[in-house]
Amino acid sequence: MLEEKIVLSGITVHGYYGVSSMEREVGQKLQLDLEFWSDFTKACVTDALEDTINYERVYSKVMETVENNRFNLIETLADRICREILGNFPASKVRTTIRKLTLPFPNNLDNVAVIVEREV
Repeated sequence: MLEEKIVLSGITVHGYYGVSSMEREVGQKLQLDLEFWSDFTKACVTDALEDTINYERVYSKVMETVENNRFNLIETLADRICREILGNFPASKVRTTIRKLTLPFPNNLDNVAVIVEREV
């Protein structure tokens, strides 16, 4: 089976994720990238939306997952997003990257990122 992927890149969200009380009360900006694999052969032939994975619906599911959950770790959020996509769409594999853009300690980092990958 051929597998191609769709990439949603640079999704910016405000979430309440972190261990510190400030992160959990005030929240912070996170940036997400999502990659999901599937066989798009039929969609390439039919040129029909119903034969692919509708990335607008995937985006909505990501936003719903971010908005309706609070975790200490962005690792847990990335895992939940992967599992939501695999459970609701015909994807065979999902990779979620989450970048924490505001860190709760003095630093000279652009971000800290977590990458979680799950397969069916």
